[in-house]
Amino acid sequence: MTQPTVRTYVVTNPSVLSTPGRVIRFRSAAPVGAVVRAKVDGRPVRVLLTDDPLNGGCFGATLIVNYL
Repeated sequence: MTQPTVRTYVVTNPSVLSTPGRVIRFRSAAPVGAVVRAKVDGRPVRVLLTDDPLNGGCFGATLIVNYL
């Protein structure tokens, strides 16, 4: 049985959560297209994993923002 590939992701739209210029990275073995939960500064967030390649071997993840 093969092990799932663990990738490093960078949130491509983090300005809603943190100061501009901050890079939010995390690792996940979930498949591309999955929505996963992550913690940013202790707050739970949801991000969509993409296969968009970024510098340094990372991939893009899009923050899912739900406005009430």
